[in-house]
Amino acid sequence: MFGVPLNDFTNAFKAYRRNALEGCRPFLSPHFNLTVELPLKTIVRGYSWTVIPITLAQPARRQIETQDQGNGQPYLFIALYCWLEKYFSRGDYRMK
Repeated sequence: MFGVPLNDFTNAFKAYRRNALEGCRPFLSPHFNLTVELPLKTIVRGYSWTVIPITLAQPARRQIETQDQGNGQPYLFIALYCWLEKYFSRGDYRMK
């Protein structure tokens, strides 16, 4: 959708420069979907970024119960908003 080699937008292990955060305003996300909004907006708005791979120790295997509580809709809204900004804002928000 965005054509970038980033495989996990929802991962919260990220660091941002202050000028990139200021350039991503206004934020639409009130909760955890901010972890999707920030990387998408930094990419769409022309800030440089890099992926530094990390390895986490695997916890002991156990069954984890998950429930679908409709969390996909806020992520989808943010992704579509950023996609629309990328293709229809004519660069109004691009880093100067």
